[in-house]
Amino acid sequence: MSLMINILLVDDLEYSRELLRAALLACMREHQVEIEANFFHSATGKLIPEQIVKNSIDLVYLDIELPNISGLKVLKEIRKAEPGIMVVMVSGESSAENVTTAIKTGANGFIVKPFNSGRILDSLQNYLKKVEQL
Repeated sequence: MSLMINILLVDDLEYSRELLRAALLACMREHQVEIEANFFHSATGKLIPEQIVKNSIDLVYLDIELPNISGLKVLKEIRKAEPGIMVVMVSGESSAENVTTAIKTGANGFIVKPFNSGRILDSLQNYLKKVEQL
């Protein structure tokens, strides 16, 4: 049995969104994670809570650095609108401050660019654990 999920990738760089999408799909195949995914993309943090509802998003990968708004601010907006959704922050800047702030703000995980398949697998397995608990 396979689980169908909707994943929202939020990054202002198209190639970063595509790399993350490819890494997620490769990780699912390689580790036989039983998830089939529909991917949705956004280049900005605008209207993310609305997109989550409209597209029935289950899992969000959110870049910290977006044009005109901080990904951390978007995370706060997501937490207000959809407190139970899983959000994994993504950043090329892995400072302790970024990671700590993201987790304190409500992120369920943190992945550093360039993408590491182990961290991506961890985020998927954490999502599956969350679903099993429901």
